[in-house]
Amino acid sequence: MPADPPAAGTHPHIRSFLDLTTLHLAVATRDALNSIEGVLAYRLEHGWLMYAPESADEQARAYGWPEELLPIVQLARAHNCPYILFDADADVTDQLPVFDD
Repeated sequence: MPADPPAAGTHPHIRSFLDLTTLHLAVATRDALNSIEGVLAYRLEHGWLMYAPESADEQARAYGWPEELLPIVQLARAHNCPYILFDADADVTDQLPVFDD
């Protein structure tokens, strides 16, 4: 039996993410991203999905984040993206530094 349709006025909450190449992370950051304090990131097959906290400035200072992370999170938040997808095949942006492998 099919499920009842949602009640009028209820819609799913859809969020956007910033799609970046993993080259915007230093190799040491890539190696440790899942274990950096104050960072919520999940390892995927070809990168990571990371939460971009609104309190990133405070967390970066409090936990001593690698210096390239804060500008990335600030860029995501500036574009109303609460998540960042670091994908090995994504494009490079000229708004962030690139780190060679």
